[in-house]
Amino acid sequence: MIDKKNLIKQWTPPAFLDLFRSMSNRTIRMSGNYSNWEDVMAQCEGYNQSVIFEKTLASALQVKNGLKPYERDSVLFDRIVYSWPILTSLLWTATQYAGKLRVLDFGGALGTSYFQNKKFIDHLDEVSWNIVEQPKMAELGSKYLQDNILSFSSSIEEGFHSCSPNFVLLSSSLQYVQEPFNVIDDLAIRNVPVIALDKTPFLKNDQKTFIQKQSVPSQIYPASYPCYLFNEHEIIKKFEDHSYRLIETFHCQDHLSTRAIWKGMILRKTY
Repeated sequence: MIDKKNLIKQWTPPAFLDLFRSMSNRTIRMSGNYSNWEDVMAQCEGYNQSVIFEKTLASALQVKNGLKPYERDSVLFDRIVYSWPILTSLLWTATQYAGKLRVLDFGGALGTSYFQNKKFIDHLDEVSWNIVEQPKMAELGSKYLQDNILSFSSSIEEGFHSCSPNFVLLSSSLQYVQEPFNVIDDLAIRNVPVIALDKTPFLKNDQKTFIQKQSVPSQIYPASYPCYLFNEHEIIKKFEDHSYRLIETFHCQDHLSTRAIWKGMILRKTY
């Protein structure tokens, strides 16, 4: 079993929404071809900066208080852009469990996906949504955003204890973790019925998984961090090793590298 507390500390934020792709194309930079995470980190500013946490919190509170409909990576938008396959899979899971939806949202920031889908899941008989984040983010979420449905944890183990999930969401998070295949092991070994990936970069050819440096535009916040570009077959095989069957794949709106396609997956546990 991996050291989850140290793993969480390595997290960096997700990729950016297609709504501001025109700005991103000019400023977000994906560079290099690395096999070693530490080599990339040595060139990066990182994400653990107070200005980033403060900006993310301020935006999340505007959404929670109904002043804005949607935020992602601290950027506020005037409309929600849905990931319809993810929303469908959330509701599909609930129908199989008597209207009960219990989500573990790995790397879910301060509730981006929860507030994005809230209006559609509010009618369910039971909803719990636990976000597993790095300690500082989890602390802010617990203090300012937590309620009887939304909660925050700083480790996978704590998150599972909090909500006993029937659905795990990895939305634009797996590629920013130092040991993504260990994360898959740690999640899949717990036999959650449904696991969904969203906004995850897969290489256009069959080359081996590697790492690039992603630099964020200063208009959002000044940061840079490692980002995995995955071999799709490697990821699928990793889930299959834990008896998960691929139900569906879908394309996403994020396009941050010419070498990869951002996609999602829905996987179901077979017993």
